[in-house]
Amino acid sequence: MTPRLLVDGLREPGQEIVLDEAQAHHALRVLRLRTGDPVQAFDGHGARWAAQLVTAGRDQAMVRLLAPEPALPESPLALSLVQCLSSAEHMDFTIEKAVELGVSVICPVSSARSVVRLDADRAARRLAHWQRLVVAACRQCGRDRLPLITDPQPLSRWLAGRDAQTIGWVLSPQAPASLAADAARLGPTRAELLIGPESGLSDDEIGAAAAAGLRPASLGPRVLRTETAGLAAVVVLQSVLGDLGPAQSPLATPTE
Repeated sequence: MTPRLLVDGLREPGQEIVLDEAQAHHALRVLRLRTGDPVQAFDGHGARWAAQLVTAGRDQAMVRLLAPEPALPESPLALSLVQCLSSAEHMDFTIEKAVELGVSVICPVSSARSVVRLDADRAARRLAHWQRLVVAACRQCGRDRLPLITDPQPLSRWLAGRDAQTIGWVLSPQAPASLAADAARLGPTRAELLIGPESGLSDDEIGAAAAAGLRPASLGPRVLRTETAGLAAVVVLQSVLGDLGPAQSPLATPTE
């Protein structure tokens, strides 16, 4: 696989662009690329280009754009994963894999039983870390559009601000409805998925989720860990409504 780099301002063949510090470090220190090596440049907004590393100094690097390439299309399901905060390692895993599975928006939220508590400074640092994870995951999996990851916020605030007309689910082992069956019956192209913390949502939060329009749904008889439940549910929804089901065209035709 050709190494991929996030590069801003992709416009025309022959254009030379200096890589930012993070991408230069990745190219030179992690991938150990040298002048003349082929790379793939993507801008995070849906464009990708064949490119070449034309200068590689000690700490700086530049790429030259060669030609636009077909971009990888996003899933037909615009899915928001609303994930209650978990431990740093588990949260990192969830965000990385959610990107790989095609989630469009990731909303970290704090709930009554969340073990992790973030003050303003820690929340800002954690968000910056998660954004770097999103970039790295897109580089690895071939996505050309960066998913949005929102500022951490209380679950109550997210519930109060959601559009009740948007179809959404909250996972509950006691729910009578299967997530897969409910998704297939409703067939939305935009949806939201709320995943509770390690100890689950409180009764008050479950009631608030229902009042906000979220539908309770089950993944089966077993109780899953928070980092397992969210990703399993994403796979179910992407299989039923997204691009993990019947074969689809792997590449989209680039626009002029």
